[in-house]
Amino acid sequence: MAEFGEGSAAGKPVKPLEKGTVKVSVRDVCSGARIEGASVLVDKSEKKTDSSGEAVFSDLPIGPSDVKVSKHFDDADYSTFVVHYPKVLRSYEAKSVGEDLVNVKSGAESKVRIEIEVYKVVGNIEFHRRHIDLDGEDKYGHWWTVIDDSTSFGWWPKYPLGSDENRFSEPPEAPAVLSGNDGNMKKIQHKFSSFIHGVHMKMYEAKESSVARTFRGVEGELNGVTSFKGKNRKGFYEDPHAGFGDEGDEIYQPVLNKCFELKTIKEEVVEFALGYSGGWSWRLEGGNHCHTFQKILMKKFELDKVKIIK
Repeated sequence: MAEFGEGSAAGKPVKPLEKGTVKVSVRDVCSGARIEGASVLVDKSEKKTDSSGEAVFSDLPIGPSDVKVSKHFDDADYSTFVVHYPKVLRSYEAKSVGEDLVNVKSGAESKVRIEIEVYKVVGNIEFHRRHIDLDGEDKYGHWWTVIDDSTSFGWWPKYPLGSDENRFSEPPEAPAVLSGNDGNMKKIQHKFSSFIHGVHMKMYEAKESSVARTFRGVEGELNGVTSFKGKNRKGFYEDPHAGFGDEGDEIYQPVLNKCFELKTIKEEVVEFALGYSGGWSWRLEGGNHCHTFQKILMKKFELDKVKIIK
């Protein structure tokens, strides 16, 4: 008499269940492109995807099994700004993960496709920054944004800060010149009027100084066309620093892990720059100047994950 499990009712042995196979395909969630070099973990076994974005696992136990995927896009490791000026950065690994559940079948191949975010450095867009240099030609430093090496934008005062075009008030009128026949009383009055004029003149000079205009604000302009030799005509936009071949002290390129069309982003950045308006003022990181212009641009288009180029 056969023991339980040794055979069938007819005395034939029971065929054991075969183990199963799983093929994992890892793809870009945006484009569907195959991702090579992703780590795939199935039932405690780990493999890397090949050039076709696939990893095959055999001899797996039958039943449900977790599939976990991770990929470190190390060329796109990025930073974000905690504070822009003075610069404080926080660094991150450009790492994506994904997971799914697969049902392993006896003697068969089960397939699972997992889509993950892909981190990409957008080399067609660069953020350039030159530091403040109180002894240099550009005391306030300058930040500008470059697209495709041919288009650039920065925010400038329309006129140099010391220009009369930025004047908010008229200088006080000096007292009339005395004639040779004026008496002592007129001379005393003239001396007093000259003293008062001197006081008013000092007040005027303080109010109309470059420092006062810096904090109070003056008329602003894209690319400093009027006074600083920038360009701003249809199809040709150039910040003066970019036009003179300056690279700045720092260069950053944005890192994106979302679905995007580069052509659309570039068009939107140009539209934003051309529609930007307001005065130019510097109140440390407040006001409206080249720093705030670039920071607003980065935040608006989610370009604030950056790779440090320089």
